[in-house]
Amino acid sequence: MIYVTSDTFFGRTALAKQRGFSSAQEMDNEIILNWNEKVKPSDIVWHLGNFGWDVISSEEALVRLNGTINLIPSEIDENINDVLRIQGVGKYTGYKIIESINCVLSHWPLADWPGKRNNNSLHLHGGDKEYKSELMIEKRFNVNCDLWSLSPVSIESLNEIKEMVK
Repeated sequence: MIYVTSDTFFGRTALAKQRGFSSAQEMDNEIILNWNEKVKPSDIVWHLGNFGWDVISSEEALVRLNGTINLIPSEIDENINDVLRIQGVGKYTGYKIIESINCVLSHWPLADWPGKRNNNSLHLHGGDKEYKSELMIEKRFNVNCDLWSLSPVSIESLNEIKEMVK
């Protein structure tokens, strides 16, 4: 199974407070629990940026998370490059086209993307929660974990939602 998520911000105390947690550790534990309840060790996860706030929290999260993780980094993720490399996380810049599932992945929402007009490809992005999913206008989902109960969401689930909106 393939999952997508973004904006976990492991280790970010200020965001933990905004999310209603007493500490970054409490938030991190909840996100990891939610992640591992869905994602099996053999699954693939595409993380679309803002993985972790600092090196220590990022490494602690990576060793506890299920699945093979690929990252399309945001500017914040540049701080954790060494951890990503050491932990074997695949890193991709810009956007990534995954033809087998007809998706284009990026950290920020794109106004236009390969396949948007001619093959009905789905655009998945992270970034700020203000960028809402726009299925009636465009085949685009914001996979910011705040919009998905602090959990990754499966491509299968997103495709089911897309079909219901047709």
